[in-house]
Amino acid sequence: MKKNRILTVAIAAMMGMTCFCGQAHAQETALPAPTKSNVAGTLNKALQDRRSTRTFTNKAVGNQTLADLLWAANGVNRADGRRTAPSARNKQDITIYVGKADGTFRYDAKTNKLVKIGSSDLRKAVSGRNQFIQTAPIVLVIASDTELQGGNMALCGIDAGTVVQNIYLYCAANGLGTVCCYAGENTADVQKFLGIKSGIKPLVYMPVGY
Repeated sequence: MKKNRILTVAIAAMMGMTCFCGQAHAQETALPAPTKSNVAGTLNKALQDRRSTRTFTNKAVGNQTLADLLWAANGVNRADGRRTAPSARNKQDITIYVGKADGTFRYDAKTNKLVKIGSSDLRKAVSGRNQFIQTAPIVLVIASDTELQGGNMALCGIDAGTVVQNIYLYCAANGLGTVCCYAGENTADVQKFLGIKSGIKPLVYMPVGY
């Protein structure tokens, strides 16, 4: 009798799941095809063209293009100093470091300047197993001041991720290539290279070029 009762319960459960799945299937709604665009400069065109690139030519990235790229990444877009990328709790924990052939720089978004912090090649310092980074004309290091977010790495990661996507979309819209590279393998060495405190964590490296 006990076995029959267990079998009855199991069958009832299976029938219930079948009914649930059937109802879920019945609630599916076919969506229209996404609206794509071939118009240069539109967001839909940039989203359509977004991809990761690991090979670059030796064509230089000019200062105007670099300025536009950095502004798109995390520049000031309002009079109150807020940025093109959102920031969790508005802590503004993200700093972008720029590596070029003529040295290493910190992007100062508030003054729209590159502040030189060294003459060594940041591209070599961050390349690690991603040797292709050295072939790009520039590399961007996206770092988070984790102390501003109370050590909450999830929030730091969210803020870095929004900057990453801004960079991807700018590159896609302007004929540039880039790729998001994990920065966790040699963090201490890169912090030392940049001369930054341990609480400022490099999270992502992004080589950029044509």
